[in-house]
Formats: sequence, C-alpha cells, structure tokens
Amino acid sequence: MRAVTSATILFLILTIFLAGAATVSGFEKKAYQMREDFGAEPLYDCVMQYYYYLPCPTYSWFWGIANEGPDTYGAFFTVGDVSTGNGQACNPYMCFHLEQFRVLDFAGYGTAYPGLFSVVFDLYCCDDLGCPIGSAFWRSRSYDTAYGWNYILLDPAMSLASCAVNIDPVLNSVRFLITATETGSDATYPAWGFDNVSDSYNAGCELHDMSSFPGLYPRPASSHYETMHSGYYGDDFEHCPPLWMCDAGDTSAACDEYGFLELAWRVYLVCAGPSGTEPCTWGSIKSMYR
Repeated sequence: MRAVTSATILFLILTIFLAGAATVSGFEKKAYQMREDFGAEPLYDCVMQYYYYLPCPTYSWFWGIANEGPDTYGAFFTVGDVSTGNGQACNPYMCFHLEQFRVLDFAGYGTAYPGLFSVVFDLYCCDDLGCPIGSAFWRSRSYDTAYGWNYILLDPAMSLASCAVNIDPVLNSVRFLITATETGSDATYPAWGFDNVSDSYNAGCELHDMSSFPGLYPRPASSHYETMHSGYYGDDFEHCPPLWMCDAGDTSAACDEYGFLELAWRVYLVCAGPSGTEPCTWGSIKSMYR
C-alpha cells in the first residue's frame, strides 16, 4: 500500500474544512430583475409590505436566496405601520382580516417537480421581534411555488383580532407572522426573493421605493421602523429572533456597506373591524367594547 504523504493529509484536511464551510455558509444568492404585477393585482382594502421596490427604470433588482433545507423563512407585520411601496398605513382599528399574501420565488422548480420543493405557510401571532406567540392558528396546504409572484389565498379571510397589540380602549394594531417552511423531499428551493440595494445602487438606480420613504443606503437594522421584519428562522425556529439577511453584494463584516434585506412579501387585508363582515364606522367599533 502506498504511504500517505503529509501533503495528501493536508489536502484531505483542507477539503473537509472547505466542505464544512460551504455547509455552514451555504446560502445560494443570485441577482434578478423583476417588475411589480402592475394591472394584475387582486382587489383589496389595504396592502402592506416592508421591502424596497426600486425601479430602474421600470424593473427592480431583487436577490434570490436559497439554502439547503428543511428551513423556515418569514416576515411579520404590524397593522398601522406605514407601508413601503404606496406610503399608505392600514387602519389599525379596522384592518383585522388577512385575505391573501404574495411571495416571490426565483427558482420556480416547484411546479416542474411537484413534491420535491414544496412549502407550507403558517400564520402566528408574534412579539415585536418576530418570534411566534403560541401555535400557528392557520396552516396552508402544500404549495409548489412557480417562478415570480405567487398569491396565497385564504378563503375565507382569516381574523387577526387575537393578535391585537393593544386592547384599551379598543382592539387596535395587530402583529402577525407568516412563515414558509420547506417540506419537500429535496428542500433546497424555493429561492426566496429579497430586495436588493447593492445592484440597484451600482446600476445607478434612484434609491426610492415609490412611496413617501426613500430607499435607505445602507439600510440599517432598524430601517424606517424599530426593527427588521423578515429573515431566516432555520429549522424548527432555531433562530428566534430570525437572522437578518445581509445584502449579497455587501463585503463588510458588519453588513454596513449596503445593509440588510427584507423578503419581497406583501399582505392584503380586509378592513371590516375585529369580527364583522361589513365595513364598520369608528363609532360602531367603539360600541363593541363598551
């Protein structure tokens, strides 16, 4: 048997080390351009999102990010926050029903290989850091997401009243978390869409998200709000609060070159009060709690 040289041993050690490093930092990241679904949006009472849409001139840059699963990604929302994208705040006393939400997938392999890259979505009440409170009170069927924007419909619309942050003098401001968990037999994809500041900046795009908010550069951990709203929860919520995702073009140690990312997820709300099915006046809402 040929003797194993020190050079061979060193090569094997380096190979094992590099393989381990690839597993630890194995997020696959690729830049894409995508346009909003102008003219194809569903009817809605109110919409919320936290990601930047930075047209350059009509398409925006996004990152497609995937990891070897099974993994969970998620975004949480507080009704009453000013939304990016349109600058309008949902009424915190009335918009208590989630009708549907939209997610962005840049792999699109799910429809080509049913069952291989499937995901399920869960809905939780959550705290102000995005950690779930209690068990999920809604779970979707299994989805094989397509390339581009995917609309997930809740029929009937799901009441969010139990997630109200404040109850005095009346219920107001609900905070809820939507997660996507990879349940397919492969669990490598989808490649979830996050907003992209670095490619937008380097392409000379105007860093403005088409609302009252400018696109901050670099975007800090708190963005225009008190905290980030989306990230990576890992396997069975091993990371909670979630890990913030750094812009894939950022080479700094602290992610302070371009900043952090938000999932390109949007929620559509029905504004009918805490429990009613017809639009409520402010007076009728107050009367519910007298």
